[in-house]
Amino acid sequence: MCVRDEAESLLGVVVTRMQYVLTGNSGDIDYFPYRAYVESIRERLPSHVYAFASDIRYFDIQSHSSLHDSWLESFTVREVASGERQEIRRMEIAIALLGPFHDLRIHLHCTGVTRYSFIVPPHYENSRYDHTAHGDLFTHEIRLGHEGLLVHELLFERDATFLIECSDIRHSEEILQT
Repeated sequence: MCVRDEAESLLGVVVTRMQYVLTGNSGDIDYFPYRAYVESIRERLPSHVYAFASDIRYFDIQSHSSLHDSWLESFTVREVASGERQEIRRMEIAIALLGPFHDLRIHLHCTGVTRYSFIVPPHYENSRYDHTAHGDLFTHEIRLGHEGLLVHELLFERDATFLIECSDIRHSEEILQT
């Protein structure tokens, strides 16, 4: 049993690992199956989510807008309250990533969050992770979840996986002053 499997069984968490982007046991990236999948669900996605999920700029290693090689700056979970006594509670997740060329901050805002998980396996034997935290974002994918909800999965170099199931995902970029 690998460390990841052991961590998942101890935590009782089931994480599906990149159903369309990664190929086989080698973990190589192949975007063709993912792009075909996104096209097959196009009519079931909000137009802004389809635009984000299908735009090659967010995957292309030459693009300043790519999430590949970006660094996690923050991952914030909030309970947004409404109602007379603030009794109606909804979860949101905001992610800020430093873009791969360090000239952009990429923001992802997930609302209507129904489920999320973080799996960050230890790498005791690898001193590299003493100072790189999650490492570079390796890849990500958006797919349909339970009853049409959206699933956004992000996989980092360290084999850390963030999985978020939500009703909406908004993407924006902030140009950083150099």
